Amino acid sequence: MSPGDPPASSQRWIRDVARRLLDEHLEDLTDLAIARVKADEPEYAQSRVSQSDLRRSMTRTLALALTRVAGDDIPHELQTAASEVGRLRAEQGLPLPALLHSYRIDLRILWEAIIREGRATGLTPYDDLLESSIVVWDAVEANTAQVVDAYRRAHEEMSKSLDVLKGRAFEKLVLDGESDVAAVRDAARRLDLSPDARYLVLVGDDVPVDHSMVVSTSARLSGRGLRCYLDWIGDALIGVVLLAGRRPEDVVSALVSLEQWRCGVAVVDGLAAVPRGVRLARAVILTLTQPGVHVLESDWPSVIVSSNEELAGALADQVLGPLMALPENDRAAVFETLEAFVKGSGSVAEVAAQTFRHRNTVRNRLQTVERVTGLSLSRPRDVAAITLAMAWRRGPVGGKDWA
Repeated sequence: MSPGDPPASSQRWIRDVARRLLDEHLEDLTDLAIARVKADEPEYAQSRVSQSDLRRSMTRTLALALTRVAGDDIPHELQTAASEVGRLRAEQGLPLPALLHSYRIDLRILWEAIIREGRATGLTPYDDLLESSIVVWDAVEANTAQVVDAYRRAHEEMSKSLDVLKGRAFEKLVLDGESDVAAVRDAARRLDLSPDARYLVLVGDDVPVDHSMVVSTSARLSGRGLRCYLDWIGDALIGVVLLAGRRPEDVVSALVSLEQWRCGVAVVDGLAAVPRGVRLARAVILTLTQPGVHVLESDWPSVIVSSNEELAGALADQVLGPLMALPENDRAAVFETLEAFVKGSGSVAEVAAQTFRHRNTVRNRLQTVERVTGLSLSRPRDVAAITLAMAWRRGPVGGKDWA
């Protein structure tokens, strides 16, 4: 076709131009595309995409686009060109917007090349050129769709693989962190946590496996500037939260989504102490008769007696057994006063205020405790024994035996 002669079909002409560009100018178009990408998309310069990798991928995807514009059968070696680029760029960590920008650069380069050919042949004055050029857009869009799909699939697979590796590292930390230095280092690296920092360790009993709940809880903690990791190990939800100078109570207030289950919390120094923190948090759970998130430091006596039920039960028998022999009404009144005494400061005035009793009534009941048990509420050793025995009484096991 000579310049100035109207084409029999602009679309056929565009397809012929695409074949000519593919056969004669592919290398020039590739050079131009690489130069444009380097100039217009800074993410490529900072990425792990090498010069040879970029040239190969540009050559293949431009060839694929031109083959599609030409309407020819796609050669076997080009059929996966776009999807391979999408997967590779995901693995190299190139942001998806930067990848899509490079494809828009491809589109512009192809468009400009075809326009130049149109001008050279005198085709541009004809209206059907623009209408027919939709095949160029369709070709690049097909490339882009394959790239995006492959990129997202690769990203999802990488995320799943990373989640699996994080989960394994965390489980190894929980099981062997006290004796395995390598497990601590691996967990610190994969979870991006300091091995020597102070942590809150959480254990949730019978918390249902619900990924969305973990995501929302983690997001709430992150929103408060707290780095964390939570996962299920066995039948328990276990988590660590980097305290970074925060009080445990500040973290617990962000765990509202877990309040409907029995959860124990303990504080430890360093990731190597996480297994110990898990044991302590589990000990807290043993003391709980109601759901909620409870901190170890909030009730040491209850946690201590729950760690050895047989020994704690023997202590309660010896210390509180004589009080159980009192008449029912007297027994209930004495235990009411004694509970307020061990939970408070030991002040008669405070106990009277809490129980709405007269001070003399409180004094008489406390004297009854001393007379019946043979213990003194002014002797620290005896008060410690009574405090532990009362913790056993209010616990899940003692509460049934000492009602």
